[in-house]
Parts: sequence; structure tokens; C-alpha cells
Amino acid sequence: MELAKRKYKRQEVEAILTAYKTQYDKITAEYKSRIKELASQNDVLTEEIERLNQKEKLILATLERAEQTSSVLIEQAEMQYALELETLKKFNAEWKEYFEKLQQKYPRDKLVKNTAKIKERLDNFPKKKNPKKAVQELSDLISDKSKEFNPKSKIQEYIAATGDGTFNMDEVLNPGKLELEDLCKELGLIEK
Repeated sequence: MELAKRKYKRQEVEAILTAYKTQYDKITAEYKSRIKELASQNDVLTEEIERLNQKEKLILATLERAEQTSSVLIEQAEMQYALELETLKKFNAEWKEYFEKLQQKYPRDKLVKNTAKIKERLDNFPKKKNPKKAVQELSDLISDKSKEFNPKSKIQEYIAATGDGTFNMDEVLNPGKLELEDLCKELGLIEK
């Protein structure tokens, strides 16, 4: 609305002012509505920020607790590892001592010789360049089915070789003087 440079009558001035006031009231109402809308959005966003801040605090507290727990678990695992390692070292020392006695007492026994081979491979195990191959070799050596001890078959072979395939009940009930070592040799359980 443009005003010309002339004198206006009171009614014209009031009409112009009314038009301006109406236009001003309309714009003001739009801005007030927009301000209310923005204030409402601001409240929602403020609540969302507060909720996210609470979640962040909870996550940080959880992470701190997890770090503390992991530190405790790591410390416990290290202590358990050290204890297991000491136990294994003690067992290894006892085993070596026992095995040396076995080797001295039964130097020609096949089982002792085979065990000595396994022990030698185990002693050299960390030096191997291909661990899978070394583990397979040990597995093959340990699980050699042809050398597997089967007392039932040895007893059956003994019965077949020494008689008609039956036990003499009188001999079973009254064996007389029984030498376990001689019996084991006769059964083929140990070398003669």
C-alpha cells in the first residue's frame, strides 16, 4: 500500500491504519503460530537430547563396568594360567622321573620304547616348522592300531594255544602258586 504526498482526510487515515493494522495482526498471528510451533518442536528436541544424554551416561557407565570386569577376568585368567603352568611343570618333572625309572627297569619293552619315541617328538615339538604335520605324526604314533594292547585277544590266543578252548574249573579255583610276571609273559602281555 503506497501513500501519495497529499493531505488525507481523517476517514482515509483511519482506513489506511486499519488496513495496516489488519495486515500487521495477520503477520503477527502467523509469527506467533510459527513461534508456538517452533517452541513445541524445541521442547520435543530438548526431551530427545535429554533422553540421548541419559542413554549416553548409561552406555558410558556400562562400558566402564565392562572394562573393570574385563580387567578382573584378565587378572584371574592370568593367575589361573600361572597356576596351571606350575601344575604342568610339576607333572612334567614327576613324569620324567617316573619314565626314566621305567626305562631303566624295562629297557627292551616295546611299549616303553614307543613311549620314548613319543616323548622325544613331544620334546622337539616346538622346534617343528609345520605344527599340523607334527600333531598328525604324534597322533599317528599314539593311535597306532596295530600295536594297540588288547588283553582279551591275548587271552583268547593263549587259550587256543594251550588247550581245547575251555578252562579247567579245578585249575581256576585252585591255581597253586601263581606268579603274575610268569603269567603275563605266557600270555604275551610282556616280553619273555
